[in-house]
Amino acid sequence: MVNSAINILGKEKCTGCFGCFNACHFNAIIMKLSIEGFFIPEIDENKCTNCGLCSSHCPVLNYNTCNFSKEDIEVYAAYSTNDSIRLLSSSGGIFTEIAENIVEKNGVVFGAEWEKDLSVRHIGIERKSELSKLRSSKYIQSNITNTYSEIIKLLKKENRKVLFAGTPCQVAALKTFTSSENLYTMDVVCHGIPSKTVFDEYLEYISSGNTVNSYTFRDKSLGWSNYKVKATMENKENYECITKHDPFFHGFICDLYSNSACYNCKFSSLPRTGDLTMGDFWKVSDDLMDERGVSLVLVNNETGKSLLHEVREQGRIKLHSKTIEEAIIGNPRIHDGHLDMRKNRSEILSTIRKEGFKNIYHKFIKNTDRYVKDV
Repeated sequence: MVNSAINILGKEKCTGCFGCFNACHFNAIIMKLSIEGFFIPEIDENKCTNCGLCSSHCPVLNYNTCNFSKEDIEVYAAYSTNDSIRLLSSSGGIFTEIAENIVEKNGVVFGAEWEKDLSVRHIGIERKSELSKLRSSKYIQSNITNTYSEIIKLLKKENRKVLFAGTPCQVAALKTFTSSENLYTMDVVCHGIPSKTVFDEYLEYISSGNTVNSYTFRDKSLGWSNYKVKATMENKENYECITKHDPFFHGFICDLYSNSACYNCKFSSLPRTGDLTMGDFWKVSDDLMDERGVSLVLVNNETGKSLLHEVREQGRIKLHSKTIEEAIIGNPRIHDGHLDMRKNRSEILSTIRKEGFKNIYHKFIKNTDRYVKDV
């Protein structure tokens, strides 16, 4: 136990990236959702050999970014030339276009999908027809399970190309296992991970106890700048709300119930962890503003540069060169991982199961201003 990553790091700094879980050869680590709603490793002392492998694959303890300097990073406003893909994506559809390129080369794409119980899990996709499962933003911590180990097998034993898309800490964890030239990584511009416990209680609230069949955080039927959340119900009228007015999303963006590690994220910095960084190009210049969606793309090294420009040369995407300063205006988490931890966070997370989302919303979320410092 002395050399275990979680023992050295402490739960407050753990990102729940599953690096230690994939590293352990003795099945001594179990990832469990904490009472607050975040994945945390638990060590079986009867199986742990104190080998230290988990510590060597903890990205927080072994922090590395891409090998470009800040000055070398290329910045683009980008979008798919396929309107169908663009409209069905959260922003400009760049992920899908790059993912299709990888699959066409007999590669495998790993990303996050919704499960039936509305938890989120990373899976591998080998067919273009199934890539829609990985499309669109999911503001919930994903269950990585054995994804990193599966990727190593594909790279080493099958010599296949792999694209992995995830949060910056997940990308950093994967890179502690391999530096294969056949691995391509995308990190997302991540605001942090909200509590799954709060999300579950919120679903119970909006559904009045009915089964929620599907959920999306980024429905663009009203346009990219007015995207809405949408939940389909079993025996109830569907729930729809402009995302910025949705009670769960409002609390999330006000930093009321994110994972503790997210409030000082070392991975939200330049250079980034992925070969490419993806997000929405919020506050893009007027000449490129388009309600179909515009992606922000950072090219962080030669691997990312080669991949992105190959897809552009195929005519799949349009790229418009921008500066890092322009990108940061609408996405400060590109380079600044600090968030102010709200004073009510602990009370919300400790009482949400007992009080339910409705009470928590009216007590703590409803009147919280995103821009007011209350710490």
